[in-house]
Amino acid sequence: MDRQPCSGTPGGLPTFGGRVAELALAAVVVAAGCGSDGDSDSPRREVRFSEVHYHPVAEDDYAERHEFVELFNAGTVKVDLTGWRLQGKALAFEFPAGAAILPGEYRVIAKDRQRLSQVWGLDLGALLGDYDGELDNGKDTLALLGQDGVEVDSLTYEDDAPWPVAADALGAGEDWLEPGLLPLETHRYKGYSLERISFALPTSDPATWALSVLDGSTPGAANTSAAAVAPAIVLDRERTPGPPGGADELVATLSAQGAASAVELEYFVDDIARTDEPVTRVAMTDRGARQFVASIPAVAEGVVVRYRVRADRGAGGEVISPRATDPYRWHAYAKTPAVATTTRTYHLQIAPAAWGQLWTNLQGGRDTGCDVNPRWDDEAPAFLLHGDKVYDVRVRYQGSRFNRTLGLDLPSWPYPGPSTGPIRALSWHISFPRYRRLEGREKIILNKNWQSCPGYDLGVGYRLFRDAGIPAPETRYARLHINGGYFHYMLEVERPGDDMMAKVGPVGELFKAVGGGSESGAYGVADERRIGPACGLSARERYAMTYDRKTHNSWGNADPVMTLVEELNDARAAGVAAEREFFARNFDLERLLDYMAIINWSVPFDDYIHNHYLYRRRDGRWIMMPWDLDKNFGSWRPADSSIYLGAEGEADAIGGRWNRLKDSFLRAYRAEFHARLLQFIDGPLSPAVVHPKVDAWMATGNLAEAMAAPAGMNCSGFAGRAGSWKEFVTERAAAVRARLP
Repeated sequence: MDRQPCSGTPGGLPTFGGRVAELALAAVVVAAGCGSDGDSDSPRREVRFSEVHYHPVAEDDYAERHEFVELFNAGTVKVDLTGWRLQGKALAFEFPAGAAILPGEYRVIAKDRQRLSQVWGLDLGALLGDYDGELDNGKDTLALLGQDGVEVDSLTYEDDAPWPVAADALGAGEDWLEPGLLPLETHRYKGYSLERISFALPTSDPATWALSVLDGSTPGAANTSAAAVAPAIVLDRERTPGPPGGADELVATLSAQGAASAVELEYFVDDIARTDEPVTRVAMTDRGARQFVASIPAVAEGVVVRYRVRADRGAGGEVISPRATDPYRWHAYAKTPAVATTTRTYHLQIAPAAWGQLWTNLQGGRDTGCDVNPRWDDEAPAFLLHGDKVYDVRVRYQGSRFNRTLGLDLPSWPYPGPSTGPIRALSWHISFPRYRRLEGREKIILNKNWQSCPGYDLGVGYRLFRDAGIPAPETRYARLHINGGYFHYMLEVERPGDDMMAKVGPVGELFKAVGGGSESGAYGVADERRIGPACGLSARERYAMTYDRKTHNSWGNADPVMTLVEELNDARAAGVAAEREFFARNFDLERLLDYMAIINWSVPFDDYIHNHYLYRRRDGRWIMMPWDLDKNFGSWRPADSSIYLGAEGEADAIGGRWNRLKDSFLRAYRAEFHARLLQFIDGPLSPAVVHPKVDAWMATGNLAEAMAAPAGMNCSGFAGRAGSWKEFVTERAAAVRARLP
């Protein structure tokens, strides 16, 4: 017979914390028969999840080696754990022979026993592990199974309210956290764990859990959060829009346990340009079943309302939602303005002063020689409305050192605009906090469709790479509205980084070639030449600037790409045989051949001097990935151009520039490159395959909406570029065939 969960705390048990409280509570539970059916299976049913540290701060390896799961024996007899299993979404562990847990004892199962022992000063011999895989940093379900496979306990946690958000490595990155929590280095390997308050409540009830003391997790010891009665928390918040002209209703549902009186709603209407908006506080009416309701005057479309719930839980009035440890202070809602369109639409709100600062940050460019603009990538706060959700974001203009400031000027803008600088259709880079990402994405890029107008080069070009098994961004058209007005028809481009690379496997190390134009500047030239010291910077520092790391930023550096480039140039000096050995040892040759075939078929504009990615997978093999395909596919050079762009001495290249990696590969693997090109122009790059992809992309665009934007488009339309794309594909097949030996 399965154990029936307790519905509440045994009456009359006082509220106090620590190990004594847990043991006392366990004894009362056992004495009351709660969770026990009197059969021989009941002792093991008292083994429960007690603490989980699923995302320690600032880990420095692919794996989060300082995770742990803790069990507690709330019963009165020793339980043999031999052959038991712990399972999660990507976690697996089988308890070894002889493992056991005494009554009132805690047992810790570690991801890495050695590392956990060092950080917390634990007896290595007392730790169980190491478990395979990792705890999920978002949502996971842990199951504790007996030797017979029957579930003993299970826990489903999340990194979103009503669960404590800060357990997710404090809940956000450095840009979103209170200054008092910074720098993150002070919390390395620690932060907050989830601690169980009471064993009388259901394991997966968020009210059962609280945060540990900051940097004070308790692996193998009593939980500091332990108490007989869990404090009341807000389990759910629901807003019901009122009738036209009427008030909206907001309902807060509190957890079953814990005192809660004088429940109040605190709210204000958010003005993006102010920080002193008046705050209103109203009493919430108890309508039974632990539900409390209040009315808020209705607001117009696009107006953001911030609110939070207060209550007296026995120590005076306090904010109970959001939690005091959450990385945000208010909840928010808004009615996203209705737009008659099938195109994805974003509504950005940014203060004029912040918008103007974005332009000021760009003055003087990214770098001049040894002088580097420290504000080039600085972001400003804003909020974004999409799908009736409010996202607090940070924004900046997006683009290379050449094109970030270029774009179409808007002829008029009768809405709040930037305090300084032009009203210009530029590309935007939008960052989301970890606690509220947009459909799981940390960042999005809204491209202005300047050089790639109207978007075929990226929309179709990236798809050709993806279809060949090479990671490349997803793209789609989107409308951007700013401060109430339709701003521009954009191309939304997925940002290469942790999120994108996770779709193709365990995330490795990704580097973007963003170098400078001079070998003697602070930035090196991103053509895979050797980079030495300059401008008072070491070679290592200049490699890190030239090849910008895009994954595992909390612990990584550019050393892997520095080693790769140095070995490449050593091989170049030794000759073709050494170059072949270098590529065979370091790269996935099949994927590299695919990349070289597609990129050079496309007649690349500048991938040989920057605008490409180097990616080292978890298996140690490197691949190349595309970026910024503007002007490829016949826009700057005709279809009969060289198939060796990137090799030294190619007349068709920009200013005679070339790339050491491409040059070596095209020399060392020329026969294989020729064979792959021939295979592709007869297959995935043939007119029969590519032309339908052009048509499919054209069907996603909306010329009328693009032209209705204040600045219109930087090109004549969709159909013309579709025709020139198809013409290029047809002519390029013939030209490549003619150039092949």
